[in-house]
Amino acid sequence: MSGKRTALITGAGGGIGAATARELARRGVDVWITYSGDEDGARRTAGECAAQGVRTALSRLDLRSTEDVRRLMARVGDEWGALHVLVNNAGVCPYTAWPDIEPDEWDAVMEVNARGTFFLTKEAIPLLRAAGGDRAVVNVASLAGQVGGISTSVHYAASKAAVLAMTRSFARLLAAEGIRVNAVSPGPVSTQMTGALDPGVRDGLAASVPLGRLGRPEDVAHAICLLASPETAFTTGATFDVNGGLRTG
Repeated sequence: MSGKRTALITGAGGGIGAATARELARRGVDVWITYSGDEDGARRTAGECAAQGVRTALSRLDLRSTEDVRRLMARVGDEWGALHVLVNNAGVCPYTAWPDIEPDEWDAVMEVNARGTFFLTKEAIPLLRAAGGDRAVVNVASLAGQVGGISTSVHYAASKAAVLAMTRSFARLLAAEGIRVNAVSPGPVSTQMTGALDPGVRDGLAASVPLGRLGRPEDVAHAICLLASPETAFTTGATFDVNGGLRTG
């Protein structure tokens, strides 16, 4: 294992995950990138990170499978020995009106966004323990998990509320070991997720933001990297709102 800090970022084929991987690499952190669908995007991200002179690795990961999660963590342990940072970014957000949500779709959203976050964190803890020094988990939640799903969906909002609860729980459980657990809570951000919306809806979202625009992936990535760094060594159990001034309560 090198003396550099190491990080694993899920869902780094594009959007917030890719921006986070690039920013961590720019800061000299070795990055392990996972993806589920956009392999080409993930390979581009890995190439951009490698160009910064850091170690990079790339894995396909199905967060619905605990066996897949365990295999990945075993591989990270074998090849890197430890992790300093885990960024739970991967998630799914179907735009389904609440009367049309069926049990299978509800379960699929929860499996990735909530269950996947829990089991990946659980399996990563031994590697975080092994790293020593400042170690951090950063979960990507959502404004929807704080105020409810209106422009998104009920099951997405519920899954992100679960992520916020897990953040606070893990922060308390791991504090004595010096492992910090925090969350970022983005508002509407210009990614593939919002790109799927009707243009009129997207424009309305941007107009609702006090700062007058949708967020950029880099806006969230900078917040993630701050929470992942020793600069926030006395911060755990916190939620960092990255929403352009939208109210959360």
